[in-house]
Amino acid sequence: MLVVLALALLSACGDRLGIAPEERTTAQQRGATIIVGRPNDASSLDPARPTDNESSEVISQIYETLVRYRADSNDVEAALATRWAVDPTGTQWSFTLRDGVRFHDGTPLDAAAVVFSFERQRDPAHPFHTGRFGYWENQYKNIVRVEAVSPREVRITIADRYAPFLANMAMFPVGIVSPTAVVRWGEAFPDHPVGTGPFLLERWDHGERIVLARNPRYWDVPALTERVVFEVIPDARQRLVDLESGAIDLALAILPEELQFVDLHPGLTLYRHPANNVTYLAMNCLRAPFDDREVRRAIGLAINKLPIVRLAYEGLAIPAEGPLPPTQWGYHAVGAARYAPAEAKARLAELAAEGRIDLSKHYRLYAPATPRPYLPNPEQVARVLRSNLEAAGLQIELVIQPFAAQRRDTEAGTHDLALAGWSGDNGDPDNYLYLLFHEANTTPGIARNISFYRDPEVSKLLTDAQRVEDHAARDAIYADIQRRIAADAPWVPLAHSQVAVAARDEITGLQMQANGTIVYAGLHRVAR
Repeated sequence: MLVVLALALLSACGDRLGIAPEERTTAQQRGATIIVGRPNDASSLDPARPTDNESSEVISQIYETLVRYRADSNDVEAALATRWAVDPTGTQWSFTLRDGVRFHDGTPLDAAAVVFSFERQRDPAHPFHTGRFGYWENQYKNIVRVEAVSPREVRITIADRYAPFLANMAMFPVGIVSPTAVVRWGEAFPDHPVGTGPFLLERWDHGERIVLARNPRYWDVPALTERVVFEVIPDARQRLVDLESGAIDLALAILPEELQFVDLHPGLTLYRHPANNVTYLAMNCLRAPFDDREVRRAIGLAINKLPIVRLAYEGLAIPAEGPLPPTQWGYHAVGAARYAPAEAKARLAELAAEGRIDLSKHYRLYAPATPRPYLPNPEQVARVLRSNLEAAGLQIELVIQPFAAQRRDTEAGTHDLALAGWSGDNGDPDNYLYLLFHEANTTPGIARNISFYRDPEVSKLLTDAQRVEDHAARDAIYADIQRRIAADAPWVPLAHSQVAVAARDEITGLQMQANGTIVYAGLHRVAR
């Protein structure tokens, strides 16, 4: 009742959005504009650079890849390439490009554009190989050459057989960019993105909104709405107020405690999607005492996941037993650390007596202030973790930061402990296990493996699994890997969550990809 009353009072707040009220009302009545409220802005609209969900969500509307995922599936289908083949060695992939596709700037898509898009990331000598390429160092470094065989055919050579290769080709970081636009804008290209997708950038007011317009030359089924506006509304309560009043049409990152309100509201619809993700507590294995496996195991006994799932997620999640969600192939139940607080406290006291941990020292737990798709209420989860750890005898200092700052610091390894998460990109276990546990991904500054876990045998098995094409054989390797990781305990896996999106009833056609990304081209408004 208090939530409903507060929302009713807040609904009287004045308009804050960048589109004038009379313009927005007219546009929405015509079905021309759909406004999306979300907690954070994109960091870049160059597909090669960012790693955050807010950027990839918009990038996926502007750019396209050689192949794409089918709706609500991780199966791959044709996109900018209509055909593909691999040679008997498994190292040379050929892609035949679709005829008649043009970039938003009117220039044609051809093999040279595909080569440019890859080589600027791969080749340090490329004139536009500048700055950081967020995914390349981890996900695509096995690519050794990209060539134009003809104007319509591209050949990609990789170092060795790589089972997830085709699935990786559908991920947003290898979206094909307009070489003309990159050359024209240079370092400013992230602010002037040009792809071939169903939407093009009309305006970006940094920190406030991104406005996308329908691509009039799109080669596939055109978007059903003329514009999509991504409006930055940091406060979750305000997003819901704006949704109820009609100021926005979709609200992302709904607080778990507000789900029931949306469910019962006569003018709103709540969409729940079983996302492919994990939330976890990472322990920095390069820092004492977390370089000690026995300390990490004891900490695992101290964490109570049930109140996290029930309170912070309002039941919109399940406790995690390992890094892979149960819906992900390759998942194996290997026995999660049980909750045994008395045992955890006693064991840590023993380890302190042996000089293996200093219980008088304060250890820093980093957590994002910004809600994530896998972590709708990060500060609440961080406080539960601190309470659990302090009950076991540790002294914990919370470091709550905006997401960009937390990502920077944890990738650099400045943390002792970190509350983090991951959303699977491509439906392959490699996208979790290799990225998050291989020693190759522990380079400070660009680390994805933020526990800095370095086990040579686990890393060898992860590399071996990439070269095995037989599904059952790979599954067996991943079972072994997960047993080893559970024994070493670099993480405490916490939860696998669903993604919740709230929408006004007149918005229809809402569909999500398997990774939780909304297919905005299918959204439209119907008269009520």
